[in-house]
Amino acid sequence: MYELKIALRQVLSRRRQTFFAILAVALAVAVITVMMAMLSGFQTELVKSSIENNPHIVITPQDKKEEFIHLYKYNSARIAEKEGVIAVSPKYLGQAALEHRDNAEGVSLQGVEPEAENSVMKVSEDTIKGSFLSLVHTRHGIVLGDKLAENLEVQPGDSVDVVFPGSQTTSFKVVGLIHTGTSADEVTAYARLDSVQRFFNKPGVVSTIGVKVTDPYQAEVIASSIERESGLDAVSWLEANAEILNLLNTQKIFVNVFYLLIYGIAGFGIANTLITIVAQRTREIGILKAMGASQKSIMVVFLFQSVILGAIGLVLGTVFGYIVTVALQNYEIKVPQEMYFGLQTLPLKIESINFLYAAFFAFIINIISGIYPARKAAKLDPVKAIEST
Repeated sequence: MYELKIALRQVLSRRRQTFFAILAVALAVAVITVMMAMLSGFQTELVKSSIENNPHIVITPQDKKEEFIHLYKYNSARIAEKEGVIAVSPKYLGQAALEHRDNAEGVSLQGVEPEAENSVMKVSEDTIKGSFLSLVHTRHGIVLGDKLAENLEVQPGDSVDVVFPGSQTTSFKVVGLIHTGTSADEVTAYARLDSVQRFFNKPGVVSTIGVKVTDPYQAEVIASSIERESGLDAVSWLEANAEILNLLNTQKIFVNVFYLLIYGIAGFGIANTLITIVAQRTREIGILKAMGASQKSIMVVFLFQSVILGAIGLVLGTVFGYIVTVALQNYEIKVPQEMYFGLQTLPLKIESINFLYAAFFAFIINIISGIYPARKAAKLDPVKAIEST
């Protein structure tokens, strides 16, 4: 195919212009693949933290004036029998103070049934010292967040006093420490449900019931079913994080606009290169047409040039983007937790589909960029083109 040979010769004859056109495409693809990796990583970590660090469904009293769920054992048993429900964990939540020697910290004291809570929240996976399930056999045992334990200067085996106005100060033995990597590590304290109920003088009631389901994305449907049948308020993780998920969707729109701008800049680079070639090769185009080359063939020559420049650029950009993404993953850039919903490092996730998207759209933009100069070359009058030089 002579059109391809001519296209290659013209691309190689202007090496400086070719280099900058390829560089523009490569940088565009690299920047976009890195940004897509950041967006994918951020969304994945956010959804993961929403699913794993919280129950899929949280059940509370329907009446907002009511603090507690009564008959929680009956309700828990009914919910556990529902299709799609894996585990159910009743929980009593109370604010108290922990004291150890001269140290005191305010905490969220959570009374739980250890095995049920572990099934819902996988607390054992976050345990870094001691054992969360040892609460089953320790009536006055307590498991603390590692930051809380550090502030209190305690370790497993030490005792802390739990203090609350109107309740009798009770000594609890630290049997484990957990680390979730979130701010909850500074205020979380787990103890057995019956012990916490007794401490707050609230027997037979709980604050919430946490539910884990087989498919997290069906949590909304199951929550609605629970509300209808129990008369309690059931909120799925999707509903609880609706604002954040909507923010992500809005962010995607702005990011896509940004992608189009970058692709457009790269496309202008290729278009400018091809327009320059048309201006510099006017006589050669005229000779080709005089020798019988059709307008279609001339267009094909310049479209081939656009494809060649774009293909080389997107291959180099994809490789460079992958290298940069892997390097950033290994570097672990620290980010403010309060700005990124508790994330400690900048999350990046390499997904092959992101590279395919970047390559596909870059390739399409490059072809579109070559259409105008190709049409301009094809419409040149051969006589005027030859005489113009």
